Amino acid sequence: MKTIFALSLAALATELCSAHYTFDKLFVNDVAKGSANTYIRKHQNGYMPTKFKNAPSGSISPTNADFTCNKGSPPQRLRSSFGATGMMHPGPVQVYVTPVTNAASGAPPAGPWYKVYQALLCKAGAANTLQATAWCSWGEDKISFPIPATLPNGQYLARAEHIATHGGHVGKAEFCYACAQIQVTGTTASSIPGSNAQIPGVYAQSDSAVNFSVWGRSTSFDATPGPAVIAGGTIRGSPSGAGGDKSVTVAAARTSTSSVAPAPPAAPASSYSSVAPAASSTPAKQPPTCGGN
Repeated sequence: MKTIFALSLAALATELCSAHYTFDKLFVNDVAKGSANTYIRKHQNGYMPTKFKNAPSGSISPTNADFTCNKGSPPQRLRSSFGATGMMHPGPVQVYVTPVTNAASGAPPAGPWYKVYQALLCKAGAANTLQATAWCSWGEDKISFPIPATLPNGQYLARAEHIATHGGHVGKAEFCYACAQIQVTGTTASSIPGSNAQIPGVYAQSDSAVNFSVWGRSTSFDATPGPAVIAGGTIRGSPSGAGGDKSVTVAAARTSTSSVAPAPPAAPASSYSSVAPAASSTPAKQPPTCGGN
């Protein structure tokens, strides 16, 4: 049985509208682990989303080193959040993972980051549906994905990301992202298959996926962002949406029982394997936010 890992949304405390949101909770098989931001690295970016063009003062761009897990996102940082209604912008969803020695501490590495999940279009139809409901993630309040059996056992940072494309036609695609701290157990894999990327560096301002327009006559999204999903990873939907809301496993992943839990704490582990924010007496509240104008 595959373990389903999810990051759920919370609206930005400073921007109370459905367009500005963050990922603030970790779920394993639909069960919340810890409280808000306990296992999610909290960022200190005063504005979300991140943009290549016209980003406000104090924010960052996708070329900045903090594009990995967002600006100032050590586990011990705290931030309040509010409930969100879901992702209400068009655009694809990606999840990247990178192996780390200790997921509860240390700066996130630039790479290698492996794409283990992608969600594209789940409905085919007229061009106007590409502006909203055709996207698999439209209106959803979680990014959920199975842990590939092709990931070796160990600790990882998992980076969930939504690219909102409503401003892509003028170079203003919006990136909403956050990093969770996880530990994978029960697999037999010895190495991670497939290509990887550096973050920052995974996207360029000239990329067709970043500049894609949902306001023309397009009925498909062929400009897939970033590297391919690794073998054993999952693709939900398709570039055209013709197959409906279906998920497929890339290539033939070896059969293995894999499980994921919040990665182990810095203190001696108990029987439950979990990772707690380092050097903090309270849950590490850290939501990355996204959405906007």
